[in-house]
Amino acid sequence: MNNDNHQVAVFIDYDNIEISYESHKHDKTAEVEWSRILEEAAQIGRVVYRRAYADWSIYPDRQRELLGLGIDLIHVSSRRGKNAADIRIVIDALELLHSNTANLTHVLLVSGDGDFTELVHRLRRSGLTVIGMGISGTTAEYLVNACDEFMFYDRLVNSESTPAKGDPASETVSVSFELSEARQLMRRVLQTRESDWMLAAELKNAMLRLDPAFNERNYGYSSFKDFLNAQKDMVQVKSQENQISVMLIFKPAEKNGSQAPEALLDKYLELLAKDKIRMTPNEYRPRIIFKFFELCRAHPEYSLTQLKEQVHAYFEETAPLVKWQYIHETAHQLFHTYCFDFDKSAQDDVRLWDRRVSLAEGIKRRDDMLDKCDRSLLQKLAKPLGGIDKVDQGVAARLLYGSVKGQKMLEHIKQLVESLK
Repeated sequence: MNNDNHQVAVFIDYDNIEISYESHKHDKTAEVEWSRILEEAAQIGRVVYRRAYADWSIYPDRQRELLGLGIDLIHVSSRRGKNAADIRIVIDALELLHSNTANLTHVLLVSGDGDFTELVHRLRRSGLTVIGMGISGTTAEYLVNACDEFMFYDRLVNSESTPAKGDPASETVSVSFELSEARQLMRRVLQTRESDWMLAAELKNAMLRLDPAFNERNYGYSSFKDFLNAQKDMVQVKSQENQISVMLIFKPAEKNGSQAPEALLDKYLELLAKDKIRMTPNEYRPRIIFKFFELCRAHPEYSLTQLKEQVHAYFEETAPLVKWQYIHETAHQLFHTYCFDFDKSAQDDVRLWDRRVSLAEGIKRRDDMLDKCDRSLLQKLAKPLGGIDKVDQGVAARLLYGSVKGQKMLEHIKQLVESLK
């Protein structure tokens, strides 16, 4: 990413990052490595502004480190209110934008506060590239999506202690389900290409446009090239004249008729997509379904559209890591597996999703809804695969629940499969 022509301004919402990181680590003594953040800024380009905003009278022991890093400490009295620092960041950023004597090209906004979303939109409309950095689980999703690129500090520092893919030490580490999401993101981009080959730099930029939070280091890879080389069951990679190109491939089954788990997972996702069911494997799916059940039972006046909005509002408040995409896809899974009954007395011009819904017959408990949806999805997979026995139960667990967490989960999948025979 490093480019000597890039001029970078760094704005640090100090309280937001410090407090969010302590909360994430469940440790009041957890300290942010500010030098690591500035290293990331230096990878973007030449850093011409570096400012941190806080009531520095509260943090007298933190100032020496930041000053030693060349960070300009902007004092904002906490007596002016909890948003005083945010307001000052917005004012300073807009002043720099309009004067722009340093010919700024990039802004690194170090905060997960959704209140900065409008600022990000304004900066991008003015031609600046905005890169955000926050903490997982506390960053507003709409801020992430507003940026050109978003990095999670906690994943950044954790990845440095993670063994590289292919190292013997990494063989005991189970594959993250976030990797499946990244692979599907890459597939979406490559499938839209008119030509077979695509430059790796163009591919990454296209992936970032679809998901600004994509970063290969989130998955333990030190570079995008390493990420690509680890997905050889999906893509072919070639280097020519100092440029890397990528082409989507479809690797045949191994000699024993089996396929690698990641390849099988991709295949299952494609089969469901042909049935108009999109899935992003994630561990939150059961919780999302349980919330749909609870709200539907508590609010018989709700339509499916209203249910989806209320589920999103709940998780936005309680668990920001649960993306809108997960909720939207889960709603469609429940719809296509007939987990709801729709009001038949509604007028014909009322869209189906805008009609009142109730729980389908047989759904008395939240587990009933989860099992009904899961059985139907397994049935949809079984048909093109040639039977329920052809469904790999371990991969099915990953598809439905985001990971394989112990024998109990596999036993549950086995029971679902047996019930369909």
